[in-house]
Amino acid sequence: MQHVDSPLTPRTGPTLCSLIHLLEEAADRLQHHGLSPLQRIHILRGLYYGTSHSLDFERRNSRLRNWGFNIYLQASSPPDPTPMLGACLVRSLKDTTVVWHGDRRVDAGHILVGLEARTRLGATRLPLWGQGGTGLELGTWLGDLGGAAGLLVLQRLEDPAARAVPLLFSTRTYDLRPNLEGDVAGYLVARNPIVTGRVSMVRAERFVSVAQSLEDYTKEPESDWADRWEIFTRLLGGELGPAGRLLRRQELLAWVRRKTRRFMIWYLLYRLRDAGRLSQAALIEASRHVEGAAVELAELFLTVIEQGLNPGSSQALPDLPASPPGSPWDLLALGRMRGA
Repeated sequence: MQHVDSPLTPRTGPTLCSLIHLLEEAADRLQHHGLSPLQRIHILRGLYYGTSHSLDFERRNSRLRNWGFNIYLQASSPPDPTPMLGACLVRSLKDTTVVWHGDRRVDAGHILVGLEARTRLGATRLPLWGQGGTGLELGTWLGDLGGAAGLLVLQRLEDPAARAVPLLFSTRTYDLRPNLEGDVAGYLVARNPIVTGRVSMVRAERFVSVAQSLEDYTKEPESDWADRWEIFTRLLGGELGPAGRLLRRQELLAWVRRKTRRFMIWYLLYRLRDAGRLSQAALIEASRHVEGAAVELAELFLTVIEQGLNPGSSQALPDLPASPPGSPWDLLALGRMRGA
């Protein structure tokens, strides 16, 4: 068993409280320049994703990723707020992207992506053709699962026995847990509690600020933080039984697997092209690992959900063996369609 996010993990680094203070200062400065609350979400999201001045661009240097995030959010590229916020505050916000709250790490950029998606009905409700989900899903949990599954496939091109958990749930390589916590928060921060059974839109008349919404989300005793995984699971269509037990698990697992596989195909094409490795031979070999990676990521995602539903349970993820390669399939067909 691979242990992650152990209570013994050193909790160093910024906290959610420190992020809230930075966001309060940012809100004051942006409001001083006449920006509305929803415009402030848009501006702040651009510090993390979808712009040439974002933290994501600093790390990936990908204009295609910028384009993708803005397509998913049905938004223009946010302008650089440095003249309004000042370089020091902008840097501080970027350096506070992953924060501690209790014994959990949460990614702030994913929260802002979810918040902005929920300001637009199309991004929240309408699936994008061939991508596997809505803009909200693709900008949050589905994008994370599909991207992580794609990374696993790329690793298996070099080492077919590579396992998912050491690669995708480790601070030494790539840790999905903070992203998933941010994804859940992106669905629930500024949620209208009256709306049940579907994702709550972020409405201008109700929204005050990102900082206030984050404080409301986590402040005890009346907050969504303690029940976040239960609420999120129901929004995904999951059914819960006694003691937080996930009912009809296989149906939910199959649904997540299908969506993850669909987005993973596009992600793999992007990564192979970006690395200069896009060829028929690479597509054929990668396609043999697609189904196995999708199955494993779906299983790990549901395990994370079940651990969230039962916080007293073990924090160990199953150290799944690498799925054996299968037969080539529609990754090759999609590559030909795109002129690979």
